[in-house]
Amino acid sequence: MRSDRKREKLLKKMYKKESKIKNVSRVLSIIYTLAAACFIALLVWLNVVPAKYLYPIIAVILVVSLFIAPVMFSRKGKPGRRKGAMAAAGVMILLFAAGIYYLGVTLNFFGSITSIGGAREEFYLIVKSTSSYEEAEDVKGRTIGAQTNTEASYAEARKQLKKKVDVEFEYVSELPALMDSLLEGERPAVFISAASYESMTGQDSSLENKTRVIERISVKVESRSTTNHVKVTKEPFNILVSGLDTTGDIDVVSRSDVNMIVTVNPNTHQILLTSIPRDYYVELASKGAKDKLTHSGIYGISETVATVEKFTGIDINYYVKVNYSTLIKLVDAIGGIDINSPFSFSTHGMQAKYTFQEGYNHLDGSQALAYSRERYSFNEGDIQRNKNQQMILEAIIEKATSSETILSEYTSILNAIKDNVETDMERKSMTSLIKMQINDMPSWTIGKQSISGEYGHGYYCYALGANADVVLVDESSVAAAVDKIMEVMTGSEE
Repeated sequence: MRSDRKREKLLKKMYKKESKIKNVSRVLSIIYTLAAACFIALLVWLNVVPAKYLYPIIAVILVVSLFIAPVMFSRKGKPGRRKGAMAAAGVMILLFAAGIYYLGVTLNFFGSITSIGGAREEFYLIVKSTSSYEEAEDVKGRTIGAQTNTEASYAEARKQLKKKVDVEFEYVSELPALMDSLLEGERPAVFISAASYESMTGQDSSLENKTRVIERISVKVESRSTTNHVKVTKEPFNILVSGLDTTGDIDVVSRSDVNMIVTVNPNTHQILLTSIPRDYYVELASKGAKDKLTHSGIYGISETVATVEKFTGIDINYYVKVNYSTLIKLVDAIGGIDINSPFSFSTHGMQAKYTFQEGYNHLDGSQALAYSRERYSFNEGDIQRNKNQQMILEAIIEKATSSETILSEYTSILNAIKDNVETDMERKSMTSLIKMQINDMPSWTIGKQSISGEYGHGYYCYALGANADVVLVDESSVAAAVDKIMEVMTGSEE
């Protein structure tokens, strides 16, 4: 009797345990199914995995599912098999979770760099550093200086300032004269674009100590709309890399400190880097007036692209806009880069002084930025700086595309640059290039060239409204560079 009760009690206990395991296995199977479906959907949606890899991956998932699901859903079955199926499901769920995470990071990255809602241009209300004015309200009812300027963004900025504080504007055509009127006490404040102010402080570093910014106005400006996009896996294309001389938000317009045409031929697997001097004295596309190429960035990336197209005669299919933050974060994310410097030199005019030796140097993000910006240490000035920038970019490409770096720092790389890069290349085009690379694993040949010119002194610059030192256009150098670009695009140079 006691034996029967004991056995009954034991059977009930076993039944409850088995029932509990069944319930857990069914819940786990539902989680497994959802995770598998989500992973496959994201994988297909992202469209970077070639068919020869995608289909086997899906097939393996289905085969494993056919083993796991029946066992976990079965009302009968051995506890050992059910537990084995549950363990396998748990491992697969973890793998799916990791895959979903990486795919999600990738999708977020593409969304961040291609979701262009227009750039922002900033304007400063500036007073003398010794002034008692601390905020915009302090100049209420006063007449302040402004530059004679027909730009829509400047008009909108003045409008916004007047809404904030009641002021009148007195216009001066030349920017240096406007700033002089402030320093000499003729005007209590001046209102100019942030880019113009930074251009002036770049010409005269003492100006930063003589003036203060007491109000910032931000205005949206239109982004470029391109129509000459191509099938990037089948047709050659040109990308303009524009490096802004700013940190922080990428959507703020500023001087285009780095201007490099990247020519890509997906058929011959050639890449050509063509650097253009920042101070190249060219006609701004929409202004009909000459200025340094760097100042084209003040009017937005569309102006820089159109200006480069105008004086080279080649089509720019896409742009990539970066800034100082991009370089620092990317280089740090990949664990630094190695470069072979042809010179020993120290940097000038930067917050921190860096010294580089001839030969091997391992650079972190800040050092890489300093190396790429220096020009005063070289006889060739901006020309050598362009060569250094190409060296930095080549080192980044080699390091970032290595299998070791991709596997270990994949998410770090994407997270580091997602908020500091802007491009008008569509997500579909970018994923197509990635898919092609994964499918074919081609070896790319990278060539480098620089457009050159002679230095000129005292040339009128539109954005400054004053004379400045420039690099004069060398028509033969431009023609030779364009010929080289066309050779790569047509595949005539192997």
